[in-house]
Amino acid sequence: MLGCKDKSVTLKKGTGKPPFSVWEEIIDALEKSPDNLIGMRKNLVLQKDPKAIVEFVRNGFKLVPRTTDFLHDISRHSQYGIHAAMRSGLSTPREKAEILKDMLVEAGFEANVVVEQTQITIDEAKAIVFNSDSPIFNPPISDKKIKEWHKTLELESEGTHFNEIPNAITQANQFADSLLNQLDEKYIRNSPVHFRFDAANIPSVVFKENGEEKYAHIFDPKVPYGSLHPTNKNQSFKEAPALNSIKDDDITITLSCRNALDNWNETELIKGSWKASQLIGNQVKLQFLNNMSLNDMATQSISQISSFTPCLALQDLYKDTKNLEEHSFLGEPITLEGERLLQNSNFVQNVDNTEKGNPKDVVSLDANIEPKAFPKVRVTLFPKDSNGNIVENLGAKNFKITDNGRVVTGWLQQNKIVPRVLLMYDTSLSMPEAYRGEGVRIFLNNLQESIKRVYPTALIQLQETGSDIFTSLLKAKQTDNDLILYATDGDCFDEYDSAFQPIYDSGPPAIFLDVRPNGYMYNRLSASMEIHSIPADDQNKTIEAVKTHLSAMTFAPYVLTYHSFEEKKKHQVKVELLETNKSVTQNFEFPAYNDFSTANRIIGLYLEVKIGSKTPIRRVLAGWDNIINRDFKPNRSMTEEVHDMLLGSVDLCFEREGPTLSLQLTEYLRAIMSHRQWHEAVQDGNFETALEQLNKGTFSYPSHFLSMMQPLPNGINNQSATYPEGYRIGVLKIKPALHGKSSDVSFDYLPTSNYMTITKDGVGAFSETIRKTASLALLEHQVFETSAWSSLKNKTLAFNRESSNDERYSTKSLGEKNNYFRLRVFAGSTLKFFDSSTESMAYWMINPTSGELYGVLPDQTGGGQKSTYQQLQELEEVMKGYKDIMAKMGLGLGVTGIGTMPLGIVATYSMTLVKLYALASQALILMNTTGMSEDITLALQELACNVYKEILYDSLYSLGSAMGTIENLIASLGGDFNFFKC
Repeated sequence: MLGCKDKSVTLKKGTGKPPFSVWEEIIDALEKSPDNLIGMRKNLVLQKDPKAIVEFVRNGFKLVPRTTDFLHDISRHSQYGIHAAMRSGLSTPREKAEILKDMLVEAGFEANVVVEQTQITIDEAKAIVFNSDSPIFNPPISDKKIKEWHKTLELESEGTHFNEIPNAITQANQFADSLLNQLDEKYIRNSPVHFRFDAANIPSVVFKENGEEKYAHIFDPKVPYGSLHPTNKNQSFKEAPALNSIKDDDITITLSCRNALDNWNETELIKGSWKASQLIGNQVKLQFLNNMSLNDMATQSISQISSFTPCLALQDLYKDTKNLEEHSFLGEPITLEGERLLQNSNFVQNVDNTEKGNPKDVVSLDANIEPKAFPKVRVTLFPKDSNGNIVENLGAKNFKITDNGRVVTGWLQQNKIVPRVLLMYDTSLSMPEAYRGEGVRIFLNNLQESIKRVYPTALIQLQETGSDIFTSLLKAKQTDNDLILYATDGDCFDEYDSAFQPIYDSGPPAIFLDVRPNGYMYNRLSASMEIHSIPADDQNKTIEAVKTHLSAMTFAPYVLTYHSFEEKKKHQVKVELLETNKSVTQNFEFPAYNDFSTANRIIGLYLEVKIGSKTPIRRVLAGWDNIINRDFKPNRSMTEEVHDMLLGSVDLCFEREGPTLSLQLTEYLRAIMSHRQWHEAVQDGNFETALEQLNKGTFSYPSHFLSMMQPLPNGINNQSATYPEGYRIGVLKIKPALHGKSSDVSFDYLPTSNYMTITKDGVGAFSETIRKTASLALLEHQVFETSAWSSLKNKTLAFNRESSNDERYSTKSLGEKNNYFRLRVFAGSTLKFFDSSTESMAYWMINPTSGELYGVLPDQTGGGQKSTYQQLQELEEVMKGYKDIMAKMGLGLGVTGIGTMPLGIVATYSMTLVKLYALASQALILMNTTGMSEDITLALQELACNVYKEILYDSLYSLGSAMGTIENLIASLGGDFNFFKC
C-alpha cells in the first residue's frame, strides 16, 4: 500500500458545495484504486480494452481452495458467488472465469467460459493458490490534491485518524500460541486434506475480438495474454459445465421482549427475513423510531418520548427506494409497557366517537393524580355538568397539562367510563378441581360475561399466576387497572416484604376470591397485610358478589397518562379544560426509589439471528437475561436499561470475507452522500427544502464497521489459506444513557463466520486458524476499551474441559456466578479458556473442529465495548440532547438515525404516523409548536453539523510509507467542517 507524489490519472471534478464536492472527487479516486475491484471493473468495461480486462481479472483475485479437497470440482465449484468475490477479492477458479466472461460481454465482446485440458502438476497448483500477492490500496491521489482537499475542507489540524496496530500478526500469533501451549494434543483436531486437482478441466475464457478468436487463461498467472496454457498440448478446449449454485440461506432477524407481569411469555415486536444474497455487503438497521417529527424533536424534551416504532431497514447502496421498501420491515408503535398503540381496538373505539362532548357544559372539574412507576403519571378526571353528571366524549384537544410549568404530551386513554379489571387466577396444582382445567375456563367466561352486563365497555385482562402470590400481587398493584380480582387458594411459596407495602397500598384495590374459604392457607396472607376476600367455593355466588362490588365502585370517565421528569422533585400538575376557565391543580411526589417498582414495563429486549436451519443466535440487547437469571424479581435496572436501549439503535453488517479498504471507504462516503440534498439546502438557508429532502430518507454507515469488518490480514499466504465458510456478521449497538451512568457503544462478532484453514502441506490447519482469527481479538482490543483481550490480560487461564472436578468451580464456590459458568462456560462442546479466579467473566471460545477463536464478554458479545460517562438530559430538547451526547461518544446523529429516516421505511412509516396521528387527534395532548420556526431551523443546522464525525481507522495491515497518505485521506472523510455556524 503506497502513496506517491504525482499521479497521472485524471480525477472527476466535484460538483456542488463542500464537503460533498470533495467527497465526490475522493469517491472517483477510490474507485480507481487497484484494490477497488468493483470500481476497477466499471472503469475497465467502459474502456473496452480486452487485454486490460484479462490482466485485471488474472491478477485481481486470490484463489480460494476447498478446505477438505483443495481444487476438487475446479471446473464448476463456486464458494461465495460473483457479488461477494468482487467485494472481497476471493474467488474460485470458476468464479474468476465467470467474472472475466461477464466483463467482456458487457464491454461488447462475445465470450464464453471453457475448460482446458492441461498437465499442471499438484505442486504447481499449490504454488498458484498459496501466495500473498493481492491488489494494493493505491488510489491516484497526489500530495497536491490532498492539500487542495484539506484547504477546501478548512482542515486546520491533522489529528489522529489512522492507527496501524504495531506488529499485529506477530502479536496475534504469540497470543494464539500461548493458548495452544495450554491445549493437550487430544483437543487439537486436524481433519485430513485430500489434495484433489483436475488438471484436465481448468476454467478459461474464449472471446472474439474483431471476429478473431482470442484466449484468456487466468488460472496460471504466468500464461501471457491471448494464450492457452502451454501444457495444453492440443491447444484445445471444451464447453464448461454449469456453474454450481451457492446456497442462498434464509436469514431472519427477530426482536422480542418480556414484560414484568408475565415474564414467562416472550412477545415478538418485529421480524424480518431475507435471502443471504440480499444482505451480503449490506447492513440492516434496527432502529426505534420515536414517532416525532423534526418539529417535535426541535421543541419537545427527551422525557416526552413515550412511544417507539421498531424497524428493520435494509441499507443497500446499490438498490433503489422501491427495492429497499420491499425488503425493509416496520413494527407497530409500542409504549414502555410494550402496549401496541394501534393494535388495541378497544382503545381506539373508546376515544374515536362521532358524538363529541361540549366543554362549556362543564361546571366543575375534579382530578386525581397518581404517580406510577417512574416516569409514568396517571391522571383521572371528573368533569361534571350542572346536574352533577359526568360530561363524556371530550377529546384530547380539550385539555392542557403542565407539570412544574412545563407543557407535557399526554395520552387520553379513555373519554367515557371504561372499567379496567385484571382477573388473575392461580394455576398451581393445589387449587381445587373446580378452578383447574375446564372448570376455571367456565368460571372465567361466566365472570367476564357478568362484568360486561354491568359495564359493557369494561376491559378485562386475564393473567395466569403460580404460587408466588405476594410477587404476583406486587406486579398487579403497579398496573393501570381499576380493580384486581385474584382467584387463589392462598398457598404461596414466596415471602412478604414490608419494603413493598407502599406499592401494595397505592395500587388498584384487590379482591381475593378465596377458593377454599374454610381452609387455613389465607391466614398467612391476612397476617402479612390487610386483605379483602370473597368466599369462592360457590362460583355462582362469587360472581354475584363481584357484580355487587363493581356496582358500588366509582370509575373515572377520563384517564390521561404522561411521562414526567425529575423523579426526586416535588411536582405540581395543572390540568386545564380549554375554552373554559375550569382547571384543577394538584401536587404529587414519586414514591421513594424502590428497585422493584416496575409496573408491567418491558424488562428485557432480545435480538435473534437465524441462518437457514441452524440454531438461532440470541443476544440480550437490554435488561433481563432469562437464561442465566431464571430466579429473579423484575427490577428498575432492567426497565431502565430497556428504556435506554429504546433510545438507541443497532446496526448489523453482513459480509462473507471483509471488503477491500478502498471499497469500504467508497461505500462509507456513498452513504454520507445520501444526506447531500438536504444538507446543501441548509447551507443555502433554504430550510423548507431541507426538511422536504430530509423526509425522503437517508442511509447510515457507522464508521466502526470500517475497522471491525476489515478482512483477515495475511488470510491467504504462501503456506496457508484461511477464509470464512459462513457469514461474517458484525453487530454495533449504541445505547445512550438516560437512566444509566454511561452511554455505551459495543460491537459483537456473531459466531457465524466459521473460519477454516487449509495448509500447503496439509497439516496444522487447526493451529493456523487460531493464529489468524486471534488478529480479530487483537482488533477488538485496539478499538474498544473493554474486550476479552483486556479483560483476560495477565490472568491465569483455566480450561473448561478440565475443570469439572475442581472445587473452585463447584456450585457452592461459584455462588451467584454458578448459573453463568454452568451454562456459558462449562456447557457444550466448545473449548473455552477462562479466568481461573472467576474474577473476570470473559472467556476465549475455540471451535473444537476448526480452531476458530472468539473473545466473549459476559453479556455474550464477541467484541468490545466503549463507555462514555455522559447522560441524556431528560429536560433537553430531543435534537439538542442527542447532538450533545453523540458528540461526547464521537458519533454523528446520522448513525443513530435521530432526525433522519432510513430510505426503506419512509413510505410505511409515514402511513403508520398517519394512523398514529389520526388516533392522536383524539387521544394525544400535543404541544403547540406555532412560532417555533427558529427552533426548527436551529435543529436542522445542528443535524447538518453532526451527520458526519471524525473517523478513526485501526488497521491490522502494515502500510509502511503509505501511512501519511491514508491518514490524510481519512482525515478528509469526516470532521467538524464549518461551512456555516454550528
